[in-house]
Amino acid sequence: MIGLLPGRPQRGKSGLTHLDAVVADFEALFARHCRDIEHGRVTGEKALQSHLIREAYLHGRHMVSLNDASRVTPEPVDLLFVTDEISLPLRAGKIVCDVLALRCDGARSTPVLIELKDQRLLTRLVEQLDGFAALLDEHADRFASLFGALFGRDVRFDGPAEKWLVWPAAGPGPDPREEELASKGIRVAGYDEHDGAYVMRVGRPPIR
Repeated sequence: MIGLLPGRPQRGKSGLTHLDAVVADFEALFARHCRDIEHGRVTGEKALQSHLIREAYLHGRHMVSLNDASRVTPEPVDLLFVTDEISLPLRAGKIVCDVLALRCDGARSTPVLIELKDQRLLTRLVEQLDGFAALLDEHADRFASLFGALFGRDVRFDGPAEKWLVWPAAGPGPDPREEELASKGIRVAGYDEHDGAYVMRVGRPPIR
């Protein structure tokens, strides 16, 4: 159970196993673990994550802020939110994807990995995105089954995973790291946040 409230983003309760009891007592559980609880310091990354997911659930899973911002680029997108915080085991520990999305272009469907940052730091970012993308492509059939289970319809991927980075905008123009990241196969989106409202700017797609 994860709350998407702006003041308490990503607060919740794990280990819920008796689903009938959860359904019967949902409002009380949500209040106790997600709403009526001290949050401490709200990180920008968690606030952004909750904003994007909350927005998607209000618009039939369409990630409106990113989709609208892409309209002025040479390659607009329609991203559908799938799920978040998917953790995969590795020999040295685990690797986590902030947000999984599905890009729909007519009849084509492409999985999209979205990494969220509230600071302009690239430490291990490219390695993490490349690693998760490689695992997704290696197990594409299983991920397609996961996407289909959440959407309630058959999903088949028509290409390898796309890699996106959403982080604070550096200014009014193109992101100064856009070319560098595009050369690594990563599409950049910058955001400005004011009182919980987000304005996105999507960069050009990588050359494939």
